[in-house]
Amino acid sequence: MPARLPGFLRGSCVRSRSALAALLAMHLLATLGVAGRVRAQGEKGGQQPPVEAPPSSAPAAREKPSEAVARLEPRYRQWLQTVAGLITQAELEYFLRLREDYRRDAFMESFWAPRDPDPRTRVNELRARWQEALEGAGGLPYADPRFLLYLLNGPPGGYSLPNGRSAARCFSRSKELEIWFYGSSERTSRRFLVIFQRRSASTPYEVYYPGGILRPIQRTGGLPVTDIRLLCADEFLRFALLEISRTTHYGGLLEEVLTPPRPSPEWLANLSASGTDLPVGTETFEVRVELSYPARRQSRTAVQVMLGVPREAAPGRRFDGELFHNFLVRGEVIRDGSLLESFRYRFEGPTPEGTALIPLGFTRYLRPGPASLRILLQDVFSGRFAQVVREIEVPSPEGFPSVRTEPAAAHGPSAPSLRLVAPPGNIHTGLVRFRTRAVGEFDRVTFYVDDKPVISKLRPPYSVELNLGPVPEPHRIRVVGFAGGREVATDQIWLNQGAQRFRVRLIEPRPGGIYPGSLTVRIEVEAPDGRPPERLELYLNDQQVAVLHEPPFAQLVRLGSTGAAVVRAVAYLADGSSAEDAVVVNASGFTEAIEVQLVELHALVTDGRGQPIRGLDRERFQVLEDGVRQEIRRFEEGRDSPIHTALLIDRSASMEPHLERVAEAALAFATTASGSSEDRITVLSFADQISVDAGFTKSAGEVERALAGLVAHGGTALYDSLVEALNTFEGVRGQTALLLFSDGRDESSRLSFDQVLETARRSGVTVYAIGLEAAFQQKEECRILKELAAETGGQAYLLAGVDELSGVYGSILEELRARYLLAYQSSSTQPAAAFRTVRVEVDLKG
Repeated sequence: MPARLPGFLRGSCVRSRSALAALLAMHLLATLGVAGRVRAQGEKGGQQPPVEAPPSSAPAAREKPSEAVARLEPRYRQWLQTVAGLITQAELEYFLRLREDYRRDAFMESFWAPRDPDPRTRVNELRARWQEALEGAGGLPYADPRFLLYLLNGPPGGYSLPNGRSAARCFSRSKELEIWFYGSSERTSRRFLVIFQRRSASTPYEVYYPGGILRPIQRTGGLPVTDIRLLCADEFLRFALLEISRTTHYGGLLEEVLTPPRPSPEWLANLSASGTDLPVGTETFEVRVELSYPARRQSRTAVQVMLGVPREAAPGRRFDGELFHNFLVRGEVIRDGSLLESFRYRFEGPTPEGTALIPLGFTRYLRPGPASLRILLQDVFSGRFAQVVREIEVPSPEGFPSVRTEPAAAHGPSAPSLRLVAPPGNIHTGLVRFRTRAVGEFDRVTFYVDDKPVISKLRPPYSVELNLGPVPEPHRIRVVGFAGGREVATDQIWLNQGAQRFRVRLIEPRPGGIYPGSLTVRIEVEAPDGRPPERLELYLNDQQVAVLHEPPFAQLVRLGSTGAAVVRAVAYLADGSSAEDAVVVNASGFTEAIEVQLVELHALVTDGRGQPIRGLDRERFQVLEDGVRQEIRRFEEGRDSPIHTALLIDRSASMEPHLERVAEAALAFATTASGSSEDRITVLSFADQISVDAGFTKSAGEVERALAGLVAHGGTALYDSLVEALNTFEGVRGQTALLLFSDGRDESSRLSFDQVLETARRSGVTVYAIGLEAAFQQKEECRILKELAAETGGQAYLLAGVDELSGVYGSILEELRARYLLAYQSSSTQPAAAFRTVRVEVDLKG
């Protein structure tokens, strides 16, 4: 490595030229832009900087980073000095382009979040260590590699010397030389030592690396310490050099302990996208604004904002003949020169007919006083923007009606009731606390998990911790209150269940119950996105006795003298999908329930080149379960079998340059895939969280509208989103496939890949994982995509660019259409949830 490189880079095992360039840029910033020029300007006091260009606008003229830094206020220059070893070149350039102080302050506060080693804890460990390093690193210069070593690894110590002493840090008596000893650190469990030397009075300390020249200058001033016990560098220098020569891959170890954490590339894009500046070169339109103050919430006043968008300014788009709009609102509230809050709203839906203005309204709750309200409104379909900047005076909340945050208490006696409070989040594993809101007196309250009683509470508060296991499986949590020996109140919630589940459950009658003469049937329906079913048909044996169109779904049914009877409820959605439940009542004598396990397999047969083989008949196939041959009861070719497909699209901030072409390719796939009247496609997108943009549908217009409304923003919670997407298939029958497209690795999920893999195995969903090759360069990241696809019968694709996506989607569709459906009734006596080895053999050469 050339001698002219900074000392702390020498000997490092830098993976690529780009990584080297990034480290070099940080060092140049530290030594030239901050440590030199900025310090000199800071001594002069500095002046108020002129207005600079916003992040989204083109710079008026290119200037050196050191010149831009010198134009900042002292407090911003001071902050840049303290983070010189951490800030990246892209972050520095963004920071220097900010115009307003409140944006710089917001940047400085947000700077630490993407560097948090463990976001699950309340404390940002790196930020706490940074503060500790500022106070406890002995006044080291911020651009000094010793400061960076202290920041990333903590104080030295715990290193056992041959004589049994424990070493931490020592200095040479005559040379500008230091040795830092670590028994281990936050970065590595290995013990290591680092030698620092200074070659001249005008150069900073540098890290010695094997094969380098060790020529520290003679000391001319006083020592940095007076403690004689620390003057050991001369004594242990030969020992330290020998230890370095014995250390395996010492250069890689130095890189491990000295390389700053790489922040997510998403966070800077998100910060830029959350602002309210008009993007350069975009078309604009005018919008009407009305402000009112209709209510209060405690000590805050409700600020109601009503935006009116002229119809001609935002023409919208038509899907299936209906006109729709899609608006994104980003806003900021500034008070006393600081960013008080930022917010984001999405308005989408059918455009109201016969109105000149499209109304968009929202409410913020602010404390009284002056404030600046900034709003950026984006018409997603046209790409045009409107900007609103208003100086407002928020009135005192006194005299305004109060907004209730809880329902008003009922007056007088009421029936006992229990309400389960759903725990926060969409995915739940391990120990989860459940709280219950109770009204009335109970002898006991019992909690059930999947219909099994787990624990009873005899007195309030009725809250418990329940263990849901390590895998995010669907669970039904039920709470029942008893008084006087009978059930008087109940409630239930479903966890880890996709929003597209369609289920019917007979609450009454109960299986095996005796109901002389008549009974009241009560049905619970769970439909996708909470939409009510088109109708619910009720049958007694095979005779239809009622058709219900609206909840509550309850009906009195007369039984007569039919003896044992089957009560059956069937619900239908508007697209023809159905779900049902049935129970047997008034069964005299002994009855036995037999569980029939019908297993459906979707098998792809390929030749030696990996091409699908079509046209095989049933006699060519043989199914073995745990080595036992099974009788194939149903056989279909893929072209005749309906397919439920989920498109899971990454819409994180880094997807912004690709999202439009990804949506185009996805729409082409959806249009081609809707070959059967029973095929259904759902569009899911994810960033920090997943969203259902279009439920399972056969409408190409609904899919097109969902894809056209995608906007890049947020981080990448890949694992959590995969689990929620797999849960979407809960209750869906037939062939199922999940098509994932992402441009990066997971960054912010609570779940691990092992939990995702186990969920995928249990789901029975075929996963096709598609990634951009440039974003999946690490072997571990590639392995994750390939293992997920292989374990579910799918494939993994790494693309050089999104232009290849259409071809990949075409191959996937061809493969899905070429699969064979093999259904058999299992002869196994194991529980349905037990895993079994299934083998499919084909009597065909090649």
